[in-house]
Amino acid sequence: MKKRRVALVLAGGGARGVAHIGAIEELEERGFEIAAVAGTSMGALIGGMYASGHLDAFKKWMCSLDKYKVFGLVDFTISSEGLVKGDRVIHAMEELVPDVRIEQMPVPFAAVAADLLTGREVVFDRGGLYDAIRASISIPSVFQPVRRDGMVLVDGGTVNPLPLNRVRREEGDLLVAVDVSAPFGADPTSRANASLNHYKVLIASSQIMQQHITQLMCRLYRPDVLVQMPADSYGMFEFYRSTELVEAGRAATRKALSHYLDGK
Repeated sequence: MKKRRVALVLAGGGARGVAHIGAIEELEERGFEIAAVAGTSMGALIGGMYASGHLDAFKKWMCSLDKYKVFGLVDFTISSEGLVKGDRVIHAMEELVPDVRIEQMPVPFAAVAADLLTGREVVFDRGGLYDAIRASISIPSVFQPVRRDGMVLVDGGTVNPLPLNRVRREEGDLLVAVDVSAPFGADPTSRANASLNHYKVLIASSQIMQQHITQLMCRLYRPDVLVQMPADSYGMFEFYRSTELVEAGRAATRKALSHYLDGK
């Protein structure tokens, strides 16, 4: 029996993006063929690992991280452009998965970033994989922007957090989107009593902005299957919970696929 082809779109969300691994595994185990991937931020990172054929090795590495190892990957800087250089984590990944040109990868791939100077969306579907990933994950005020070709590149979530219009899709392909920064799931009254600081205000504001952009994108490019995880389900930097996050991605995908199949 011929497998149903999927054009897969993966959103950003920090550590929650590790759930994309579970989503991919669930899709493949259910008999779907992932024919192309597009992603923003952490979605670009996971999507790039899959499209290059190295997701299994990356998953093992992620699931081996504890709080101390995660902290060891953070190269803090006193720069006013961001708290973290981002070089250390990229070098760690390069030791695990060699760099490759996107156009030579077995699965078509695109990553999204934004240019601070023009406000334009920048799509990477050619060139070095890690160049694309580093630009796409540059969360403003957290990671230093990437300066390249006269641009100052930051996280693609500022312009296109769920890039449904950037995945290569052929006629008949199922459009599947995994949004790990979906609207908040917790009771607003409980969140109202939580303490706030500069970081929490900045992150929550960014998440709300991205949620509204994502909702508009889903109206313009309606996905056949939409997998959702609330933005407040896991913290942005809880990478030490990777094993749990993979399973959460599996469960959310299983639920979304059941809903899709029941509606057919």
